[in-house]
Amino acid sequence: MKTIIPSRPAKPARTLRGASCILQNALAALLITSSSLHAAELKDDFPNFMSLKKDEAAKIARRQVEADFAAGHYRMLVYGLRRQTSEQDARLAKDGVEVRAIAGCIVSDGILEGARVYNEAMRAKLKAKLGRDVFNDKDEAMKGSAK
Repeated sequence: MKTIIPSRPAKPARTLRGASCILQNALAALLITSSSLHAAELKDDFPNFMSLKKDEAAKIARRQVEADFAAGHYRMLVYGLRRQTSEQDARLAKDGVEVRAIAGCIVSDGILEGARVYNEAMRAKLKAKLGRDVFNDKDEAMKGSAK
């Protein structure tokens, strides 16, 4: 004799509140995954500016530039949606400058300030060392190719 299991009644449609809750949970999981991947990509204990206030990020960025420059690690920090590589990345690589993505499209005041301060300080140090602004060499390269 077969046992017949009665079918379950249909679940009521989810309310907007329920769908909103699911969306929030999905976004939270995505952010956690994204930050975990971001942390895994970072080598040599590069600072994570996401949770820092602007003044804290600036202070850490200045220290990081000093350490990086002394160790011969020249970087430009970027964030946001980017192509894999760009013409600027290739130009910078010729001068030994690594383009380092520190965040995707979700940024904080700490990331914005950390990147700004780091890039300004690194630009000044590289300009003093190389005698030119490698971050803005596009105009120079275009003038050279026109000759």
